[in-house]
Amino acid sequence: MEKTYLMIVCLLIGYQLEPAWSQATIAPDENSMQSCNACCQGPAGLPGVPGAAGAAGVPGVAGAASAAGNNGLPGRDGIKGEAGRKGDMSERGERGEPGLPGPQGPSGDRGERGLQGFPGKVGPGGIAGMDGSNGRPGSDGSPGPAGSPGSSGLKGQKGEAGGQRRSAFSVAKTSSQIGNSGDTLTFDDIETNIGGHYNPSTNKFTCQIPGTYVFMFTIASSSSSHDPHVYLMKDGSRKTLAIVRETDSGGSIYLQASQGVVLQLDVGNQVWLQFGSSGDAVHGYPNESTTFSGFLLYED
Repeated sequence: MEKTYLMIVCLLIGYQLEPAWSQATIAPDENSMQSCNACCQGPAGLPGVPGAAGAAGVPGVAGAASAAGNNGLPGRDGIKGEAGRKGDMSERGERGEPGLPGPQGPSGDRGERGLQGFPGKVGPGGIAGMDGSNGRPGSDGSPGPAGSPGSSGLKGQKGEAGGQRRSAFSVAKTSSQIGNSGDTLTFDDIETNIGGHYNPSTNKFTCQIPGTYVFMFTIASSSSSHDPHVYLMKDGSRKTLAIVRETDSGGSIYLQASQGVVLQLDVGNQVWLQFGSSGDAVHGYPNESTTFSGFLLYED
């Protein structure tokens, strides 16, 4: 279509310029014709001045092939692209400053009140005051004037704290003892006996408050014997053993061994120390190096 349009424009321009070219042509005279005939053709003349542009031609009618077609149907969805590469992990930021403390929470419920303790023992009464100035009734038989107040009685024993029953003892030997297997160790120095649960006559502790108890003992060998074996017993059952083994054959060095154990006891359970073999001997006085102690840790 564009080529056709250009050809029409060129034809119109040529049509407009043709009269000018015809008028500008010089008619040949006789001499020039003779000269041309006698020799070669002379030089070409100068081109004429271009004429004015002609009017634009009428646009051509579009062909059937150039007519705009109807819009086609929408194309199908393209294939889904591959997943992109995972980005690099950035550096961890700096830790922020700690926040302000939160408000104080509400107060907890008040605990239950403990059990009331046992009352203390009643102290002895005071001395009675004198009846009269001379300590005797009046001559007429009437009572004399009141005497001065009597002296205060002795202070009663302090009762146990409510909800905190206690049991503890600590005893020691002041002399050496030689025993046979199964014999009970005896202790004659009672340092502590809170609650009176250790019996000095039987040398055994009897539980009166059920709970968890801690027991400890230390034995020292006597110069008259070697390697004493001592067991801590609970109702006839061995719970732990302490052995003193001397390295001096002369028996002149006193050595010690200690043991401890935590036991769960019920009311009536008994705990004591006894020899593990015959002929064993433990040392006592003067430094009370053989001791036995125990105390209530938690009450059930």
